Amino acid sequence: MKFLKIISYPLLTIFLAVNVCCFYNATLFAIGNYKTFKWLTIGIVAYILITKFFRKNLAYWRTFSHELTHKLVGLLFGRKIHSFTVTSEMGGAVHHSGKFSNNVLISLSPYCLPIYTYFLLIIRLMIENAYIWIFDIMIGLTVGFHAVAIFKDTQKCQQNVNQPKEYQPDIQKCGIFYSFLFIWAFLLFNAAIIIWSIPHGLNGAFVNWWDNFVIFFKFVKNILF
Repeated sequence: MKFLKIISYPLLTIFLAVNVCCFYNATLFAIGNYKTFKWLTIGIVAYILITKFFRKNLAYWRTFSHELTHKLVGLLFGRKIHSFTVTSEMGGAVHHSGKFSNNVLISLSPYCLPIYTYFLLIIRLMIENAYIWIFDIMIGLTVGFHAVAIFKDTQKCQQNVNQPKEYQPDIQKCGIFYSFLFIWAFLLFNAAIIIWSIPHGLNGAFVNWWDNFVIFFKFVKNILF
């Protein structure tokens, strides 16, 4: 596992570099075609306004979403889930067992994977064009939700007044530098996919990402050789 983690450093660095370029291109596209993203923007702004009135309720759902992501990704890797706990004030926990016990994808998935957004993007593929705007608003709401949740989850927090502020146990377990390299690489990847999904659909977004991936490597190849 240590050997695999060492190898993953350069791979994550390359993945991060690719997604910086993809996010940059996606952002330029969004700015140049801002009318296409008006419903998505309305959804994001609406969530920001909602947080002013339902702060405590949303805090619970952020914890629920965090633990649910652990659970879903764990199930994808064949983990056996023993318990799923969410509380209003004491956080939550998912206890699981099986192979891949030190799987970084399971540990860090809640910090970079917007599960509700992807769920809606998949359903959006089956929706008639006349109702797409409704889903874009809902997607905007989930984007706002996940953005706030990820921001709060990646900040240092204080479990006890007598203890210093520390990062979440998942981040500490995986290593702070490695965790943030992983999180930023996948955050930018997901952000680019979400932006491109609005005009092109989820399938078109992945095609766009692959095209940018190829362009990036051709660019690097030309510089090196």
